[in-house]
Amino acid sequence: MEIAVTMLLLASGGMIYNYMYRKKMYREIDRLEAWKIAIMNRQVTEELSKVKQLNMTGETEQLFERWRQQWDDIVTVRLPEIEEKLFDVEEFIDKYRYSKAKAVLREIEQVLRKIEEDIQTILHELDELVGSEEQNRTEMEQLKTLYREAKKTLLAYRHTFGEAEENLARKLEEIHQGFQRFEEMTNDGNYLAAREAVFALKQQLTDVSSMLQEIPSLLTECQTAIPAQLSELVEGYQEMKEAGYILDHLHIEQEIAKQQEKLPQCLDMIRTLELEEAKQLLEEIKSDIDALYDLLEKEVLAYQYVKTEMGQLQEQLEQLGEEAKQTGAETLFVQQSYRLSTKDLEKYRNIEKQIQQLVKRFSFIQERALEERTAHSLIKEELESLAAQMQLLREEHEQFREMLQTLRKDELAARGKLREIRHQLSEAVRYVKKSRLPGLPETYKLQLDEAKELLTTVSLRLDEKPLNMEAVQQVLAAAAVLVERVSEQTISMVEQADLVEKVIQYGNRYRRRYPSVKEGLEEAEQLFRHYEYEQALEQAVATVEAVEPGAFERVRKLLQEEVPK
Repeated sequence: MEIAVTMLLLASGGMIYNYMYRKKMYREIDRLEAWKIAIMNRQVTEELSKVKQLNMTGETEQLFERWRQQWDDIVTVRLPEIEEKLFDVEEFIDKYRYSKAKAVLREIEQVLRKIEEDIQTILHELDELVGSEEQNRTEMEQLKTLYREAKKTLLAYRHTFGEAEENLARKLEEIHQGFQRFEEMTNDGNYLAAREAVFALKQQLTDVSSMLQEIPSLLTECQTAIPAQLSELVEGYQEMKEAGYILDHLHIEQEIAKQQEKLPQCLDMIRTLELEEAKQLLEEIKSDIDALYDLLEKEVLAYQYVKTEMGQLQEQLEQLGEEAKQTGAETLFVQQSYRLSTKDLEKYRNIEKQIQQLVKRFSFIQERALEERTAHSLIKEELESLAAQMQLLREEHEQFREMLQTLRKDELAARGKLREIRHQLSEAVRYVKKSRLPGLPETYKLQLDEAKELLTTVSLRLDEKPLNMEAVQQVLAAAAVLVERVSEQTISMVEQADLVEKVIQYGNRYRRRYPSVKEGLEEAEQLFRHYEYEQALEQAVATVEAVEPGAFERVRKLLQEEVPK
């Protein structure tokens, strides 16, 4: 019974699925059928009729025939084939051949899409053809207006175009012939080719209009402005030579001749309408002329610099020499009190040597300037170099003088440091005496004696003549380290001695009960009496801690509480 019910349910489900699937495929057939009908109803024929308004010859006739044939093929062949395939799909569905039906439906949709694309191509090309005819007619009127204006300008101002007038007239004649070719293409129905001709004519007229504007100004520059600048340059050059300027090294006359030779070449470029090349050459000429003006201006500025700075540099050089002599005398005086290193003395000798070289160099430059055979720009460069070197030498000389002054400062600082560490050592000794220790360990007394000897050495070094500050600094640094160490050991030793006494006093409470405590404390006392405070502290602490852990910390706290009292 259950099997029968299951079979019945499966059969019912299969029938429902089959019904739904068939219904879906029939909806797809209806959609494609509607699409096919919509294509048949497209107003392609009406759109094609617009072409008949044009000259049905040449390119237009060929395009019209191709479009009409494509549309006839769609209507009479491709769409009927789709109709037959739709009938085939219905038969496949009735026979339950769903896979085959589905494949044919996909094929039909692809064909319809291709037909839509072909129709769009036809309509686009048609619009382009019809639109080209309309645009051509509009734009040609504008281009003819531009042509008439250009021709009028050429005739009215032909004298401003020089030899380029003939080539400009030839350009306009070519444009006129382009108008005639356009009319021929239009009459022959070649509207798309005529459209290309419009683009070409527009570019030609743009170029000619630009030439008509640029050529007069270019000719003015070539024939008037630049020759005038070159003449002024020649006059200025001659005036400067007469005024005594040395200009032979600039080769101004040769450079001016080169620029004059370029002008006929520039005029020839304008005549042949090579305007971009002509403008580039003109820019080069103007740039070269500016460079020549800059060279002459540089000589004028150099002349003024030499006249004003020569005397000042001489005064500065003499002043530097005098300062160096004073430094030399100061160096001899300082050497009586301080010992200068070989490096420092060599530095001063080098300064003197450089000053002498600068004096010789300046004399040589001065002679060349007086001879008036060397360009002032070259003399200016040499003077600037000498001034820069003199500035560096002045800074080096100043550093040397500061070093001499620093020696005295270093001596005073060293004496102050000596007083400071002497006081530190005295405080350590006073602290030891105040603590009333039974005696001092040998190691401590040796370091104390060594510190005193070092301080005496520092004092003797400071009294030497000449004074060697480098040696003083070395001994002083060693003495400062040793005194610091003695000071630290003093504090540590006194603290250890105090702790030993307190720990022994604290441990006395256990002497009678613990023989080990008695023995240990006696050993600690023995060490204390031999001034071995560190070992005595270790022994006492170990003895007391054995019977009372933490006793040392309690003793330390008690001692710290007593310190302020």
